[in-house]
Amino acid sequence: MKKTSSNYVLSLVDIKILDTVSLLNEKNVYPLSEGVYLILKGSERNEIDEYRELPTYKTLVSFTQKKISNFIMMLLRYHYLENKYDISSDKFYLKITDKGIVYLIDYHKKHKYSYKQKKVKTKQLFLIEE
Repeated sequence: MKKTSSNYVLSLVDIKILDTVSLLNEKNVYPLSEGVYLILKGSERNEIDEYRELPTYKTLVSFTQKKISNFIMMLLRYHYLENKYDISSDKFYLKITDKGIVYLIDYHKKHKYSYKQKKVKTKQLFLIEE
C-alpha cells in the first residue's frame, strides 16, 4: 500500500491478496494468512491441491511469508479485510469486507483479469553421467 496525499492506493500485490481471499470466501473457505501465502507462493502441499485452479496461484513466488503477512496486516488496518474468529481452533481467519469487494469490482472493470503464473527455474545440483 502506498500513501499518496491522504488516500491509500492498493498495489498489485494487495489486489492479488484480495482476489485470493475473495475467491476463497465465495466457496465459504476462510484462510489463515499462511494459507494465502501458500497459494500465492505456489506450494505443492496437499492442502493446497484444490486451490491450484485459482488465478492467483503461484503468482508471487519471490515473496516471503513475512512480506505477505505485512501486506495482509495493511489490508486489515484499512478495512479491506477483516478477521473471522473460530472458537474451536482459537484462530483468526481472513474475510474480505464490503469495502474490499467494491474495490475489486471497480478494479476489474478497469483492468483485464489476467495473472501470470511464475515459472521457477531450479538449478541442476548434480550431473550424472552414464
